[in-house]
Amino acid sequence: MTLPGLDRWREILEVLWRRKLRTLLTALSVSWGIFMLVILLGAGNGLSNGAEAEFSRDATNAVWLNAGRLAKPFEGQPIGKQVHLNMDDYRLMKDQMRIADQRSGRFNVGSPQVTRGARTGSFPVRGVHPQHQGIEKSIIVEGRYVNDEDVTERRKVAVMGIKARDALFAPGEPAVGASVRIGNAWFQVVGLSREDDEEDEEQTIYIPITTAQLVYAGGQETHVLMFTVGDTPAAETEQHVDDLKRQLASRHHFALDDKRAVMVWNRQEMSERFSNLFRGIRSFIWIIGLGTILAGVVGVSNIMLISVQERTREIGVRKAVGAPPATIVLMVVEEALAITMVSGYCGLVAGVATLTLAQRVLPPTPFFRRPDVDLGVALGATAVLVIAGVVAGFFPALRAARINPIAALRVE
Repeated sequence: MTLPGLDRWREILEVLWRRKLRTLLTALSVSWGIFMLVILLGAGNGLSNGAEAEFSRDATNAVWLNAGRLAKPFEGQPIGKQVHLNMDDYRLMKDQMRIADQRSGRFNVGSPQVTRGARTGSFPVRGVHPQHQGIEKSIIVEGRYVNDEDVTERRKVAVMGIKARDALFAPGEPAVGASVRIGNAWFQVVGLSREDDEEDEEQTIYIPITTAQLVYAGGQETHVLMFTVGDTPAAETEQHVDDLKRQLASRHHFALDDKRAVMVWNRQEMSERFSNLFRGIRSFIWIIGLGTILAGVVGVSNIMLISVQERTREIGVRKAVGAPPATIVLMVVEEALAITMVSGYCGLVAGVATLTLAQRVLPPTPFFRRPDVDLGVALGATAVLVIAGVVAGFFPALRAARINPIAALRVE
């Protein structure tokens, strides 16, 4: 006997309603499993989004070499001696690092007093090359950035961050073309810059590196060497960086294994490490979430076994009047599927709602923002629910299909 689809689902609902407490408790275990899976995946995405935002502030394929101090004696050089990188080192980097597509040195002037009329403030000032803009991902909102002619001619021009502009200029007062005094020297503002999610950089003032060295008694010194490596693989980049550092060690007399003499910050390598880390975190989350769901599936399967046992006489009657085994199997599987799908979607909706609320309530932090779930997660959760429902009902359904109708009719 094959029931029409609507009648069969009405019958399933009646069966579940007769055992509503047992059904509710079983459904809660599945719902909780999906809820925790969504929350954990959302939290993992929040960590990933936060780390991605942090790395996106500067070029993710950038390498920085910062002058430091000796951490171990070498060739008569004492511990603590300052390493002074210079423009010859910049030219060495420019010539040797053929994989680099953007290169810049940086001379840190410090934070001198910057004056515009009656307004004054202390802001970081950095001497840079033109390609520093691409490495730092500075966005010009008005005017221009430092160019090659500025560097060659040692022009007294400045690119000002918008936060510094707001502090030194009245609202609506044009900044580009105006003059400001940086320390004891006057500079003309040629551009305004901003950086996404980088308030400190928006308070910084950039000037040509040659001008900075000349005006602020820097000689040929360069505090930082930086470059980007395009699509070069991390392993090849590391080899080139090691070769460059070996030449710098020979020039400035420090041990090659002294990591504090010239400190290397390879953003490309760090980015790849974080990517691998978050892939591992997502895999771990899926394992934990699926384990929780599996516990719920086992509960549903046990309940279906009890249900089959309680309905042994009913199933025997169905088989006696001609119901094929496939119909019996489908009836049990559909009942299990109904429990897992409804309860699972309740958990899915609750998880998404919780993450949405968290996005509105929790402020973004440097390494955690937008704890969301995407369409792929929703589709994956749906697939898990369908598979879980089928698995939960399959084995009890096989047991129901094997029931002997004559023996079943004798059951009281």
